Amino acid sequence: MANLLDILVVCYFTGFFNVANIKQLISALILENTFTSILDMAGILLPILKWFIGRSASKGPKVLNFLVRSPWSTVDIIGQVKQPILFLSGLRDEMVPPSHMQMLYAKAIEHNSRCLFVDFPTGMHMDTWFTGGDRYWRTIQLFLDQYVPSMKESQGKQSEK
Repeated sequence: MANLLDILVVCYFTGFFNVANIKQLISALILENTFTSILDMAGILLPILKWFIGRSASKGPKVLNFLVRSPWSTVDIIGQVKQPILFLSGLRDEMVPPSHMQMLYAKAIEHNSRCLFVDFPTGMHMDTWFTGGDRYWRTIQLFLDQYVPSMKESQGKQSEK
């Protein structure tokens, strides 16, 4: 049975906001093709909205920001995470611009030296794991081996049986 301090959390897009509330319980974090915030995504998914909704980097007055009840602002939280973070970015992501992952990494690395950014040139939003092939899975395995030692120990115990 896993110790609470040995929990690994894998997050896809919106999941990170919820993890922020339990960040002291996790030992590592993997983010794949994650957005900076809902406010930033609104202008990307509906380009006409970029003039009326978004964070400070968006164009025009943000008169519609009040409509967003849950902004899921990962970019505002990522700098608080002290655990190791692996960023997996598909450079052909058709939903979340890869620049969002780059912004999250830049914000995280300012406060946490245990961050690793790996991009996958042919990765799209839902197939980065597939197009990344062996390199994708090997990257995750090496990250886990380095930062989640109890996983390595439990694998060793299982092979002894």
